[in-house]
Amino acid sequence: MSDVFFLSLPSARLAYRLYENPNATSEGCCLLLHGAGVAGEITYGDMVPYLTPWRWMLVPDLKGMGESFHEHGEEAPVQIEELSAEVKALLEHLNWQAFDMVGYSLGGLVGLHLNQTLTLQGRSPRKMALLEPASLDREDLSTLMTVRLKYREASKLIRETGDVELGVAQFMDGVSPNRRKHPVAEATTQSRLAHRAFGFAYALDAVTNYVEKMQEKPTLRADMLACAEQVLLFSGQLSHQDLQQHYDRLSETIEGWQHVVMSACDHSLPFQKPRQIAKHINNWFSEK
Repeated sequence: MSDVFFLSLPSARLAYRLYENPNATSEGCCLLLHGAGVAGEITYGDMVPYLTPWRWMLVPDLKGMGESFHEHGEEAPVQIEELSAEVKALLEHLNWQAFDMVGYSLGGLVGLHLNQTLTLQGRSPRKMALLEPASLDREDLSTLMTVRLKYREASKLIRETGDVELGVAQFMDGVSPNRRKHPVAEATTQSRLAHRAFGFAYALDAVTNYVEKMQEKPTLRADMLACAEQVLLFSGQLSHQDLQQHYDRLSETIEGWQHVVMSACDHSLPFQKPRQIAKHINNWFSEK
């Protein structure tokens, strides 16, 4: 556990934690971005103790999740572009110039967008590790949009009926259809995502809205991926076969990309095998 700090921006009040590892193998920095609905500390708290390459690790809560709120304090829609811009503002506040990135699900897409933004501004591309990043779960954009529309239905259930349990269950059945439904694990997931249920729903919509833009302009995703030169992709063995096949194709066709499949895992990767994932991450970022 680390102390919580806050940064007030015109659009948000961002909460973040800054972990220091005095036994790190370098003086480097790493940004870790969480997925939809679950705070950064909950997502990475069990993984951070095993991450060794960096002296400093920054774990923010994206707006609408954890302890980060809109400037007016109420839940509201968000967009990938604004989440990316707010993380960039936090990095500038901390004067982080050089850093690596780890992103999970929603955080993977925000990280890819942030990397593209920085690259287009003349900065060097970030080296990344991405755990089932949102928007890459299908190769075909039309198929991806069909998948995302199911998540939009889950979001709508939460926002318009208040049935958080049913909305979360519908999301989980979409993102992890082959998961092993242990009662304790199911209840834990429900509890985490229900904490800021509307923030979770709006985060789902943010990804769906961005995928919609990708479908309208197919070069949008290709351009974003072209800016990412070194990426380690993680997928769960129990995740959809089309997701794994797309990751395989990306790692085969883009120099500098690799794909690791975690056995007995579904989309809930950082909660299921944090120590094993940390080991892969350590090896990846230790490579020159």
